[in-house]
Amino acid sequence: MIGIETSNAPYLLEPFELSRSLTLRNRICMGSMTRNRNTNANKPTSAATQYYTDRARNGAGLIVAEGTFISPTGSEWLHAPLMTSLSHALAWKPITSAVHSVGGTIFFQPWHEGRAQNDLAPMLLETSYPVLAPSAIPAKAGKYRFLPGVPGHTSNITAMTPSHIVDVIAQYATSCSLAKTAGFDGVEIIAQGGYLIHNFLCTRSNTRTDVYGGSAPNRCRFLLEVVDAIAAVYPMSRIGVKIAPCDNVADIACSYPELSETYTFLIRELVRKGIGFVNLSRRGCAKGEPNDDFSDSTTRPDGMELPTGYEPLDEFGPLVKCEGSRTKLMVNYGYSVDEAEELVKQGRIDLITFGRPFIYNPEQDLVERIRKNVPFVKNDRGGKVNYGPYEEVNENYNDWPTAT
Repeated sequence: MIGIETSNAPYLLEPFELSRSLTLRNRICMGSMTRNRNTNANKPTSAATQYYTDRARNGAGLIVAEGTFISPTGSEWLHAPLMTSLSHALAWKPITSAVHSVGGTIFFQPWHEGRAQNDLAPMLLETSYPVLAPSAIPAKAGKYRFLPGVPGHTSNITAMTPSHIVDVIAQYATSCSLAKTAGFDGVEIIAQGGYLIHNFLCTRSNTRTDVYGGSAPNRCRFLLEVVDAIAAVYPMSRIGVKIAPCDNVADIACSYPELSETYTFLIRELVRKGIGFVNLSRRGCAKGEPNDDFSDSTTRPDGMELPTGYEPLDEFGPLVKCEGSRTKLMVNYGYSVDEAEELVKQGRIDLITFGRPFIYNPEQDLVERIRKNVPFVKNDRGGKVNYGPYEEVNENYNDWPTAT
């Protein structure tokens, strides 16, 4: 056992009604993290069953599983999961069943990388599937260690036609339908990180002149249509959207006026639809704590500076936490336990996401540490614990000790 003190975070530990049909054991969410361990033809193995079950056992109120590709991909992460066939769904079924057996809740995260791919990656070479994005504008960065010369993201991009857009939206719906077969309780859509949906939202990556480009409503259209397609599979109250207005990964940063206009429109539309939750990230701001050697630069391009001390929660939180809203507000990125507890106490947020701390503090350990006022374990193994490389699938995955 670890300590016997009364928690300083009683609000975080109380049960929370996410929807009328789903009550979480606490307000603490384990965020989606690509762990690169799906070594069975992009399907999870028994190691993943242990990994998720350990963290659900008396632990997180909600687990969002690692981002899962909805179509063939040229990802940097060769062992990220796919959800395109019944075999993929059946591979996830033991995981969701095990999570449920210990009282946990687990959501699916459908993922399309957009322009953040390389067309020379094995899966794209095998399938001849194109790298799709709203416009043929290459992304900066990327590091494809398995390709000669370690190139970055591809410049061989196919600008999406209306037919492509219809097909990809259908892929989101199909992947989520398979996730439902697999036993996932709901869906969190990733709309940040420089991936496809994020590509549509920002004018640096979207220069279209049709109904999916130009104005803020047009640039938000693709995401809103994806939401509607998934809502034909899961109730709207069990769908969340993860956004990072200030995210500047892969040169996708937009000016403050643009991000303010875009995300104000987007959030209002999501709330109007009755989306289950908005997961608001402050990634890209000079806020939060460092994340090992994967910390994101807060240096933004000229003309893209943020107001001094800018905090997305201050601007966008009231759009969710407003009169008549059925939408819950989750936040993520570098929040401390004390900070999150105070925000819940003030009624400014409903849920908190912790990401990498759930790697180093396994099983019920992280939540138990919050309950007993014990500091989190810090990573002392280096940045490779997040995604690899590794000698054996359980290394830095299922070999973290619990507190004594």
